[in-house]
Amino acid sequence: MPIYDYRCQRCDQVFSALVASSTTPAVDITCPDCGQNEAEKLLSMRTALLTGGAWGSPDTASSGHCDSGYY
Repeated sequence: MPIYDYRCQRCDQVFSALVASSTTPAVDITCPDCGQNEAEKLLSMRTALLTGGAWGSPDTASSGHCDSGYY
């Protein structure tokens, strides 16, 4: 199950939630701080950074180039 970041629109608390599906509506997510169901899903860079995503692997990112053979 994926982890998504949310911000409560009532108390402005930012939190992460383990959800069953990427299509789970934010209204089904409860704020751990105030208990309200007024969350908005945030754009998280966590997945892209941990898996390499569009940013590339840590090895190629630090060297400033990649060894893909395309220049």
